[in-house]
Amino acid sequence: MLQPAWYLSDTEWWGLLDDAPQLDDDHQAVIDQLSSVLPDGATSPALTVAATFLLVIAADYLNTTMGWAAKGIDLSELPRLLCGLNLAQAHLTQLIQRIAAHTSARAFPGSAEAPADVLRAITDSLSAAGANSELVAAHLKEAHLRLHGLTQ
Repeated sequence: MLQPAWYLSDTEWWGLLDDAPQLDDDHQAVIDQLSSVLPDGATSPALTVAATFLLVIAADYLNTTMGWAAKGIDLSELPRLLCGLNLAQAHLTQLIQRIAAHTSARAFPGSAEAPADVLRAITDSLSAAGANSELVAAHLKEAHLRLHGLTQ
């Protein structure tokens, strides 16, 4: 679950979906199916792979879309996108920070046998990534707020 943080936008992204363009029923059914694949509280390596796969596919889609369809997206649509990217980045930030904490605490099975200096280096890298990820989320928040003010 996402924890409140300084880099999160105050805008409730889910509330912005009420006015968003909607998928047709068939495509929405696929989204609902995908959501059911990742149930709350369930965990397994397969679910982790599936969630990461969906994350990468979604990011790739957005990246590709911005490459060729920018002229087809109205400026008024960008606040919702930036708010969603801020929310996604916040989730990634906290995920990275959680992995760093678990690595440091040797919480992962098999980590008790790993060399301390290697785990320390991994923890340091993940901690730096988490700190930098906070900055990315903060910049997305700022861009969202400025664009929201421009389009209102």
